[in-house]
Amino acid sequence: MKKKKLFKKKNVDAAVEQNENTPLYQYDIRPTLWDVIAPDGITINSEDTGIIKQTLGERIYFRPFFIPRDGYPRKMQTNWLYSLTASGEVDVLIDIHKVNRSDAVRALQKQQTIFQSSLYFQLRRGNQDQIHDLRTKIADTDLLMQEIQFNENDMFHVAVLGLIFGKSEDQLNRLSEAIEDELSGMFFKVSTTWSRVKKGFLSALPFGKNHIHDSVRNLDRRALSTFAPFISGSGRYYGGVPIGVNKITGQLEFINSFGNEDYKPPNYNTGIFGISGSGKSLAMKLKIARELVAANIRATIIDPEGEFRTLTKRLGGINLDISEESNIVINPLAINYTDIPLDDEDEELEWLKESDDKEIIEKNGRKFIRFVPIREKQNEILDFFDIIVRGKNGEEAGLTAFERNYLEEALRYIFDEVLGITSHPRSLFVDGVEERDGVLIQSNVRKPEPTISDVYNYLVKEYGEEPKAERLIASIRPFLRDGSKPIFDGQTNLGRGVTQALHQARLVNFNIKQMEEGFLRPIAYHVILNYLWEHFIKNIEIATEKKLLYADEFWQFIDQDQTVSFFEKVARRCRKRNAGLVYASQDFLRILNNEKARGVLQNTHTFFFLEQNKIDLEQIKKNFNLTEGEIDKLFTNPEKGEGILRVGKSSVWIRTNPSDEEMIFVESNEAVLQDFLKRKQMQRSGGF
Repeated sequence: MKKKKLFKKKNVDAAVEQNENTPLYQYDIRPTLWDVIAPDGITINSEDTGIIKQTLGERIYFRPFFIPRDGYPRKMQTNWLYSLTASGEVDVLIDIHKVNRSDAVRALQKQQTIFQSSLYFQLRRGNQDQIHDLRTKIADTDLLMQEIQFNENDMFHVAVLGLIFGKSEDQLNRLSEAIEDELSGMFFKVSTTWSRVKKGFLSALPFGKNHIHDSVRNLDRRALSTFAPFISGSGRYYGGVPIGVNKITGQLEFINSFGNEDYKPPNYNTGIFGISGSGKSLAMKLKIARELVAANIRATIIDPEGEFRTLTKRLGGINLDISEESNIVINPLAINYTDIPLDDEDEELEWLKESDDKEIIEKNGRKFIRFVPIREKQNEILDFFDIIVRGKNGEEAGLTAFERNYLEEALRYIFDEVLGITSHPRSLFVDGVEERDGVLIQSNVRKPEPTISDVYNYLVKEYGEEPKAERLIASIRPFLRDGSKPIFDGQTNLGRGVTQALHQARLVNFNIKQMEEGFLRPIAYHVILNYLWEHFIKNIEIATEKKLLYADEFWQFIDQDQTVSFFEKVARRCRKRNAGLVYASQDFLRILNNEKARGVLQNTHTFFFLEQNKIDLEQIKKNFNLTEGEIDKLFTNPEKGEGILRVGKSSVWIRTNPSDEEMIFVESNEAVLQDFLKRKQMQRSGGF
């Protein structure tokens, strides 16, 4: 194909005669504007694409596009243009020309005549779909004419043009298809400037001249306002609870973790990121308190720093202060049955074989498969022992092939021979009578849970003299009931007077601040996360209720592969259980750079970015397509609680707004709280 020249270079300044006798200093060698901004070369290589030569070894492919006249929906939502600008390497140009009032009215009258003629024709044919559409257009046109005549509206000629860039044709095609799919979901249509690549390229440059005349569409003032990315600065309202005050409009912004009938997010997870003191814990506390009271959402909390004790106490929840000296036991070997809707394809079913026993039950008019995921549980138990043998800060190697084999043999013996637990849910029970939480239960008594002591005793009996089992046995010994770290050995017991049935509690806080930071705390975090997945999120008694699991300081446990993997599983699978995961971290890069933790980010729909470290801003901008303005808000000394709330692709600049009454239980710094109360007392007494 013959290559076309897009630009023609002018001759050298004719005022200077170019000959051998002219000194070099007499030439005007100053670079022109085009020398500075123009690429090395541009050519057209097909009917709808071109190539830009930027460097000696790199080619950039581009494809011009535009929105045709019939490519707009009847109603446009605000911020729709963000789908284009956030799609990657895309330039977008909007060409706007205001039409004076008299010309606008004449044009609309002409359009009205065309619609009336078409309506008459369709009435004769009896085409009901076209008749309804034309009557709607006639009414819209008549209304717009009246508004323009009374100066309540205006008409504009608008064109949307753009360029898509890629480092290869394949990349260009993939991005083009993604943009087309994204816009078609909002009922927009895009077209290439087929066989008009040069005109399309020139039109999308900021020259002020549009060569694609069929791209021009008439729009009114309201429709044009949707083109501005921050026309109102407000987020979309889906109900829910207030989360903060909009820094642009001054109005309340709401968050609805579970959506409503009109909008269902792909997941119910939320990530909150910010440096220490930026307001992460405060935001989480406000969310917990307001959703518990106003949205009827249950919550459980894993609290590594004791931040949520006061909040839980004042909201009437249950505080579980877990330490080596407490009488609480959370058994990592405890096993429970699981219920999966019969018509679902949950990945947990992968662990269930055709030959495995199971039970079909019906609850609330819906059928479920009930079974004991014994193979999956045994793998989770192996992960627990792997964490133990690694020691403090993961200094040791994980389980060896021999140690893993010894443990698998011990678990098979305990589950099969000692307890007789199979995949059938009835295998977890025996006939009899027991007293549980002050209630006598007949014919449905749970068998005792397998314990660490059971595993230890089997290993000592069978492999006590085996050198390859010495490390494993020595690592387990401190975790027995008579050892220095006894809280994981024995039947699960959440303390005196505390029911183990989590569905009966509205708010439960697992406070692990008192545990050894480098070793026991990460283990407790992992075990509690596992426990809440089994007994809170998967609990069929609250299957239809909204519930959230809050996990603070996620970054502290990012180097523990087993915990991160389980965290990712919970984030990916909890939506099917009508549950969500809310996590906070002050180190965004450690999560981003961890391959498994990136899966958590990819399964999170809502983000709240508070003040960030400078080194994190570029990565946040790159991975979340934040604009320069949004990044600036996170960089220029934001106030506590101020940041960017990102729900899907919609961003809002807000600041959390705790009331005076809420400040009493959301402020974690006692000195700050006392200073706040003192100032409020002085205000009430007229001191200032």
